[in-house]
This record gives sequence, C-alpha cells and structure tokens, in this order.
Amino acid sequence: MLEVVSFICGAGVMVLEMAGARLLAPYLGTSIVVWTAMIGVVLASLSLGYWLGGKAGDRNPSPRKLGLIIGAGAAFVLLAALGQAPLLKTVAGARWSLQVSAVAAAVLLFAAPCVFLGMVSPYIIQVRLLDYKDKSRTGTVIGRFYALSTVGSIAGTFLGGYWLISWLGTRTILYAVAGVLAAAALIVLPRGRKIPAALVFGACLGLGGHAALSARDSLATGIDIDTRYNHIRVQEGSQDGHKVLYLITDPGSAQSGMRPDDPSRLLFDYTRHYAIGWHIKPDAREFLMLGGGGYSVPKYLLHAKKDARVDVVEIDPGITETARKYFALKDDDRLRIFHEDARVFLNRMAGEKPGGYDIVMGDTFTSSYNIPFHLGTVECAERIKALLRDDGVFVCNIISAVTGEEGKILRSIHAAFAEVFPQTHIFPVSMPNRPGLAQNVILVALKTRKPIPLAWDGTMQAMLAKEFTLPLEKDVVALTDDYAPVEFYAMPMLEARQ
Repeated sequence: MLEVVSFICGAGVMVLEMAGARLLAPYLGTSIVVWTAMIGVVLASLSLGYWLGGKAGDRNPSPRKLGLIIGAGAAFVLLAALGQAPLLKTVAGARWSLQVSAVAAAVLLFAAPCVFLGMVSPYIIQVRLLDYKDKSRTGTVIGRFYALSTVGSIAGTFLGGYWLISWLGTRTILYAVAGVLAAAALIVLPRGRKIPAALVFGACLGLGGHAALSARDSLATGIDIDTRYNHIRVQEGSQDGHKVLYLITDPGSAQSGMRPDDPSRLLFDYTRHYAIGWHIKPDAREFLMLGGGGYSVPKYLLHAKKDARVDVVEIDPGITETARKYFALKDDDRLRIFHEDARVFLNRMAGEKPGGYDIVMGDTFTSSYNIPFHLGTVECAERIKALLRDDGVFVCNIISAVTGEEGKILRSIHAAFAEVFPQTHIFPVSMPNRPGLAQNVILVALKTRKPIPLAWDGTMQAMLAKEFTLPLEKDVVALTDDYAPVEFYAMPMLEARQ
C-alpha cells in the first residue's frame, strides 16, 4: 500500500500546482509571471521537503509519523481552500509589483502543503526499508518509489489539465486533493491514530460538495465557471439604467458585456470602433473574428448586415458555451465557430483559403495579464495578410497605452504589422488626448496604400478623429515568433495597476 500512497502524493502535487495557478488568476491574472511564481515556489517547497523528509527519516521512521506528515499536508491544502479568497484579496490589494504579489500568494497558500508532500518521498522509502533485511536491494526500493511518485505527478498533470479543471471548480479541486491526501494518511496510520485524518477527510467531503453546489449562485453575486483554458465569471451590473451581464476572465475589468434586452447592441465603446473596418471596405461580406468572448461583434454583424458571413475562432469551447447560455449566442447558418488556437487556424487557412476574407478582426489582446504573443508577430501578420482580399482590412483591439513606458506592447505589435502591411493606423479609443495611459487602442492595417476614405457620418468622423498621427517611439523591436518579450513590455502596465 505504500506504493499506492507514493503515487497519490506525487499526483497531488501536480494537481495542486495547476489548480493553484487557476486560483490566482482572478486576482493576479494568468501571465507567465504568475506561472513562474507557482512553479518556483512549488519546486523550492518540494526541495525543502525532500531535505526535511530525509532528516526525519533518519530518526526512527514509522508508519504513524508518515501518516502524520501526509495528514499535515492534507490539512494545509484544506486551509488553503478555506482561506484563499480573503488572502488573495489582501495580496492583490497591496501595492506590490506583480512578481512580488504572485510569489507572496503562492508561498502563503501552497508552500506549506508542498513542503509536507515533498517530505513523503524520502520518508516513505525509509519506512519501506524497515521491512528489508537485504541491504543490497535498497537501490531498487529507492528507484521504485521515486518512479512511482514521478508517474503519479505525470498522471496528476494530465488529470488536472485535461479533466479536473474543466469538470470542477478550483476550490472543489483543492478540497478533493485534501480529501484524497487524508485518505492516503488513513491508509498508513495505525489503528487508534486515524481520527485526525478522518476528520480532515470528512470536512473535505462536505466542503467540496458545498463548493460544487455554490457554482449555481445567482447572477447577482456572480457565477464562476472553470474551463480548460479560463476561469470565467459572469456577473450582473448596470449601464445607463439598463441591466447588463459581464463576462470576466481577468482581474480588474470585463472582457465582454451584453444588455439582455438588446443582445445585438455593442456595449463597449471599443467594439463600435470595429466599424472603421467596414467604413474602409463598405462592401465587406466575409468576416473573420479572432477571439469570441461574449460574441458581441459577431452577433452585431449578423443582425446589422444581412449578407454578412462570419467565422469566429475561439480557443475555449467553455467560452462559447457560456456565450450560448448567458449571452444570447444562437446558431446561425451565416456563423461558423472554430474551437482552436487562432494562430493554428491562421497557419492552416492561409494555405487553404488565401484571399478569403474582406475583414479580419482581432480581439485576443484583451488583457495585459495574459498576452498571446504569437498573434502579434511578423509571421502572424503575414498569415493575416494572406487571408485578406486585395483591398482587405485588419482591425484589432489592444489594451495598451500608445506612448511612454505603458505603450511598449502596442508599439511592438504595431511594428510587426507595419513590416508586413503597406499602411497602418492607430486609434486610442477611451482617452485619445491622453495617449500615455493604458486604454483600448484600435490598430488598423490596410492591404492597399489607398487612404482611409472621408466620413460623412458624424459618429464615424468622431472615431477617425481619434487617430494618433505623431511618430511612434522606436524603443521596441517588432515581435517575431523567435523573439517576443511581451511580458517585459507589458510589465509597466501591470505595475501601474498595483
């Protein structure tokens, strides 16, 4: 049974690490900074645990002590599940850099359980060796247990990444990990010593069930949905006296919104600026949208342009399911949805359907916490250009400033598209007179050198008047597939939010 326990503890570490990163996402985002903190803290904690477990194993190892070590790990996972919300709110509210906040959150929530789980491997080997009289086989025993622990970690990686995060909420996963570890402690603890582990196991069953049911909260308090790719929150709000539903995938802002009484209305100002694309090409019929979100722009196009055909590429089927359930997305013969990475789609379709679209729209750079760098590179711009007709237009939303330190991410993406397209234009949406502040910025790239036509409509005139016409700073490189330091370029924006 010790072999089974070793496997369980190895799996628990990886499930805990993956669920932990998702737990941090609503407060600190899902950038490589957060993942780096989680991986680094887990590895450091395991290393300390290995050392402590080896030291403890040299002093009268016993199944009882092994059970207590595993039970302590289960208890700390349970504490992390119970205390994560207030602790993460406190860390996110502190005025620390994102790096410090991410490390602090990972340490406070996950260092202790990982230390105890790290202690298991060297200690359980010592317990097993108590039964071996033939010391010539100690290497075999050590190798077997480390192999079982590693195989467990592999199983936990695939189990967490492919299934658990999609099926269960992150809190429920933490309760499940704590419960499974408590069950492992029950296996090795001798009779009469099982009460603490049994209490932890029972608490996890009850709290895990409660956490799973709490996902059915009313919209007024928000609904949390974990998918394979995102932690989604759907929440009610109001705008201009009207009820509004928001879709939130990152801390601090909503990524999509809808008025239930008018589902095809474009709620956010930046989404209305996609109209610059069909102002430049008024006869556009074939549209490609990279990034689905709440499907606001596709719904608008299908409603406003009766001859429009819209393809949407959304990597997360859970986003689409959420849009169908809460954001009035309906099946339509003129709408096709592709659930895959947008760059993979572009790579394939550039060869299969060159010149197949009038307008390509991007809405994947909606967060400075998690930037899909591969959609802002020179190579990606080449694929998009290949997909456009000879007079086609690319319109993309980017969260960034235009000038100063907070504008580096925009300037690097702009530089990439400027290398490929004959002309590019930049339109700060929210605060055109304050280009040094992060905001929604619309990047427009044209496949021809024809100037943007004059507008006679007042609304379009106001949009075009926002164009930033000053020379851009030359302090960044054009992003490429080989070199795309997007986290470094985005860091000033992230630090400004702390």
